[in-house]
Amino acid sequence: MGEWEHLQRNVGEWRGWFDSMDPNLQRTKRQPSLLKLLPDPSGIALHLTLLLWPEAAGSSSPHQPPAGDPEKRIVQSFMRVDPDMGVFGTGSFSRGTLYRSTWTKLYAEFGFLQHQRRHRLVLLWDGAGQLDRIVLIREFLAGTSAVECPPLEADQLIGDWRCDLPSLGRNMRFAAGDLDRWIFLPDGGAFLAPAQIDPHQPFNIEALWLSSSTRLERISRRYSEHGALISVDHQLLTR
Repeated sequence: MGEWEHLQRNVGEWRGWFDSMDPNLQRTKRQPSLLKLLPDPSGIALHLTLLLWPEAAGSSSPHQPPAGDPEKRIVQSFMRVDPDMGVFGTGSFSRGTLYRSTWTKLYAEFGFLQHQRRHRLVLLWDGAGQLDRIVLIREFLAGTSAVECPPLEADQLIGDWRCDLPSLGRNMRFAAGDLDRWIFLPDGGAFLAPAQIDPHQPFNIEALWLSSSTRLERISRRYSEHGALISVDHQLLTR
């Protein structure tokens, strides 16, 4: 199977929230959302519709449709995986800036998929290379009873993990000291990224999602000292 087939694992209607946060993880905005990714009857294209509502329209349950009309609508159709996107065998994906320069702002998106859940994270840097905004997106397949994962804590990761998909990665062992710089999130997520991108220095942007106590996915985006994307690596780890 290729990337296009892997991407189609995300087909469905996904309800959830877009939470915008500052670099200190203080939430500045919440938008209830509905994302539809549906195949064209021809089987050639995928059609994406994203609807976003104001915060006041939401409820405490992602399975409850928001009240009123959405404040924003995004509609796209595509027939191939975009060059800035990598899709993996689990259906998880990552996309982002291919080359950082003085006239571009860096961004990275990580999308994790497991059964009736999606956990997505978007990181955005400003023109000066400083981490400016974090968007955490929790999505639940419509018509299911899928629930949110608990907030991630470092001790849930400590120990040995087996790499279960062919990838550049190997089995991993997390020690407490390995996790000092990671930022832990609600819904089982975490990321490791520079708060300030220094010119002429290589850097990595990584994210992970603990979708169950024994299943961990990790995606890494690696950039050269010239700001060019070198690789996007994916690991499915279990124990």
